Parts: sequence; structure tokens; C-alpha cells
Amino acid sequence: MDNRRKTVVVNGRFQYQYALVAAAASVLLINLFIIVNTLLPDYRGFLLNGWHTLIVAVVEIFLIGGVWWGSLIASHRIAGPLYVMVREIESISEGDFTARVNLRRYDMFQPEAEAINQSMEILQKRIDRIKSIVDEIEKQPGGYAPATPDHLARLRAELEQFKTT
Repeated sequence: MDNRRKTVVVNGRFQYQYALVAAAASVLLINLFIIVNTLLPDYRGFLLNGWHTLIVAVVEIFLIGGVWWGSLIASHRIAGPLYVMVREIESISEGDFTARVNLRRYDMFQPEAEAINQSMEILQKRIDRIKSIVDEIEKQPGGYAPATPDHLARLRAELEQFKTT
């Protein structure tokens, strides 16, 4: 399965909030820098008149745009893996126990994805053992013959590994 995400924004609410906070912080820092340099008594001063104001405004707009885009990319490393985890967990809930969380090398949550994958591996093995016991019961002479006490004990042991209440 192709694991590459085609869009940068996969969780708009989270990513736009993240970008907005980053952009707002950068606006505050840039304007604080401008105010401090304008008000400080310095031999040259920080001139904000005419073309200087326009240049500062254009530079600030480009900086804010860069911070916005950069924060969307950075938040993609968080939102993207969460999107993949939810997608795979949904496929597991539909009965696909072969589903695994495969993240890109630089994505966040690598240890969590590995833990999910290990848990799914254990669960898949348990289910395979239960299927194997059922197959043994079905292969008894006469088709669906009653299970032997050994089969029932093994099934019970496998099923008791699942917490349901």
C-alpha cells in the first residue's frame, strides 16, 4: 500500500490552529523587534518612513507566509501519522487483523506505531490459534462432531486472554 500522503493538510482543525499560533507568535516577535529598534535611542535609529515601511511590511508578510507554510509542514509530521493510525484502527475494527501502521521515516509517533503493530501481531496470532483449534474440531470424523475436552480447554485458554468485561 502506498503510504505517501498527497496533501499537506490532513487534519485541518489541528494544523490550522498550529499554524495560526505559530504565525501569531512570529508577528508578535517581528513587531516587538521593530518597536524596540524604533524606540531605542541609537545613533542611527530604525527609520520607518516611506519606502522603509513598505519594505518592512513586504518582508514581514513573506516571513509570516513562510512561518505559516513551515508550521503546516511541521504539523503534518504529527497529523499525518495520527491520520494513518486512525485509518488502520478503523480497518482493524472492520475485521482486518493484517492491518499495520506504516509511517514515513521522519514522522512522529514511531514508538507508538510500533507498539500498535506489535499488539496487532499478538492479536493476530491468538486469533490464528483459535482458528486452528476450530479447524481441528471440524476435521474430526463425522464433520462437526462435539469438541473434545482438550479442544474446549485450549479454546477457553485462548479466549480468556481477551478482556471483554
